[in-house]
Amino acid sequence: MKKTCSGFLSILLIGLFALPFFFTGCKKDEPKEENAKVNIKLYDARVPHTTTKTTSEGIADASLLTKCEITYSSIMLKNSDGEYIELLNGSKTVDLRDFQGTVDDLVSADIPVGSYTGIKITVSGVSTTYNGNNYTASVSASATASIANPAQTFTEAQGVTNVFGSGAVVFEYPLTFTLSDASDVENIHLQFDADASVYVISYSYLNYTWEFAGIRPLLNIGVLLEQGIQQIRHSPPYGITIVSNESVNYYGIHTFVDFDQNGGTINSHTSQHVFRGSDGTLTVDAEAMAVNTNTLVPNTVNANGESDIRSDETFNYSQIVSNLAAAGYTLVSGQTYYFSLRKTWNITTNGTTYDLTRMCEPIPVVIP
Repeated sequence: MKKTCSGFLSILLIGLFALPFFFTGCKKDEPKEENAKVNIKLYDARVPHTTTKTTSEGIADASLLTKCEITYSSIMLKNSDGEYIELLNGSKTVDLRDFQGTVDDLVSADIPVGSYTGIKITVSGVSTTYNGNNYTASVSASATASIANPAQTFTEAQGVTNVFGSGAVVFEYPLTFTLSDASDVENIHLQFDADASVYVISYSYLNYTWEFAGIRPLLNIGVLLEQGIQQIRHSPPYGITIVSNESVNYYGIHTFVDFDQNGGTINSHTSQHVFRGSDGTLTVDAEAMAVNTNTLVPNTVNANGESDIRSDETFNYSQIVSNLAAAGYTLVSGQTYYFSLRKTWNITTNGTTYDLTRMCEPIPVVIP
């Protein structure tokens, strides 16, 4: 009897010690976070009607801008919970001039599946060469201007402007898309206009004056998803000439691509000019958005390749000047100001109809 009891207690003790290990061994692993891929691409969409451009105050002359490097310190996507997902492992420097007329990869990253609502981009440095003079500035180093002739370098202590004096350039745009599973891939285009993203800074020292190019606090940028029919490029005039305070008719060539390869029709379009000020940084409505009754040529988007569509516009000078005066903006005779064209396209593709709104890069207008 004693032997039996001892054996029973031994079995009981072994069972009690084994119990935690039993439950531990049966514990399920936490589900792994599922990731999908996002690719950020860079593109300078500007294609002018002509191959030359005269120097205008504020926006750099394209022929004199031979380097336009910017440094990204952060590119983040905002999810539906309001959390930001960083895409960069470290800062990345690119020359925007290398992306004119072509789409190139900027960064590729794996991010959690789910819905996203925005993109936030931080630029923390710039290095430009304009008219042979180099300008460098960042959030972590003082600004310098290296002059080609006579060869010398000036600093902030000698009056060189630091475009990052108030901190990094940060901008955020709404961007709605969903990654459903690990096989999903989303491609996002950042469309910079290098010419309109910089401005001319005049620097004087003793009896000399030089020019160099600084980056704008409000970069000229668009963001689009490779989803459905998108306007990927705009070919605007390099300027609008006002004669006798009359309205001016002009046109733009808008280039579309159907990333889903279905093709479609543009049913209608609206037009609105936006006042950008003397340096291209403002976004003030100069007139109400109105239906444009001019016929698009053509009005269809091909299923494959690029489709160039001409849109005829009217710059209603007198009405625009009156509207801006009422808003507190007085335009001075002889000065150059910039305007952008904002358009909404009503598009039908693959049985679905939707509106697509785009604002084009600044166009110079000389006030008579």
